[in-house]
Amino acid sequence: MSTLASKKSKRRGLLNRLWDLGRIVSTQTVFLHQAIAQTVGLNATDTKCIDLILRGPGGSVTAGWLSEMTGLTTGAITHILDRLDKRKFVERVRDTQDRRKVFVRVRPESLEPLIPKYDAIGRAFLSFMERYSDKELQLICEYMEEASKISARELAHLIKAHRAGS
Repeated sequence: MSTLASKKSKRRGLLNRLWDLGRIVSTQTVFLHQAIAQTVGLNATDTKCIDLILRGPGGSVTAGWLSEMTGLTTGAITHILDRLDKRKFVERVRDTQDRRKVFVRVRPESLEPLIPKYDAIGRAFLSFMERYSDKELQLICEYMEEASKISARELAHLIKAHRAGS
């Protein structure tokens, strides 16, 4: 085999390995979040909605915003928010300017049972990442940022196509 063919074969192997590892990490992450959520009687979608609310503009969002961010129907979001409200994870607050608008915000005290679990994961990852140089960490951050943009773009395309077909 020529050197060029060997390099292409090695590169193809690395790309395939990276793709496979991405799938493995994605699957493990979904089930890890589901397992954590179950400890407090929720599911992974519930806890991911909590995370979106926390990271949302001003720490409070509308159901419509959550629907846009997740691609879930407004009915599904309402069901999730009803469940989270019933369990005291979120509260609904009317806009003082426009009483028709309702914002949802996370009740910080509700996160107490989840914090130790997420902190443990965070510590494990920080310990693992300490072995990388600043230059390597920058490359990893660039990879994660681009992967996040691709995922967000593909999600937006899927949401648009689904809603157009509905």
